[in-house]
Amino acid sequence: MDLRKEVGKLLNKLGNSLGLTDLSLDENNHCILLFDDKVILNLELDEEKEILVVYSYIGEVPFEGRENIFETFLESNFFWKNTQGATLGIDKHTQTVVLAYPMELALRNKDIFEERLAVFVDVTEQ
Repeated sequence: MDLRKEVGKLLNKLGNSLGLTDLSLDENNHCILLFDDKVILNLELDEEKEILVVYSYIGEVPFEGRENIFETFLESNFFWKNTQGATLGIDKHTQTVVLAYPMELALRNKDIFEERLAVFVDVTEQ
């Protein structure tokens, strides 16, 4: 299976529903979308693992009060209580919180792709 081609089909369909033409992965297997003028959605194809990683940078974690923030994140991650299957993590170098979701590419129902992205955007906004 040509994964880039399969992802290309998914992105083309998504682009058509969003009124975007030529939505595709770049030469680094990456695509960036902006939703609601505030949610930056990254899509990155990991061909080795055969997944499309969907992720958003949520914001920097301040040094004051981090314990409460981390507790909230851990609670949200617990059995995906508030993340709908995604996980919250921190980029140690930038101290930025990232919400990530690995999407298997063996999707036979292409509508599921758009539904999962919509849920991910909703969770990111929360």
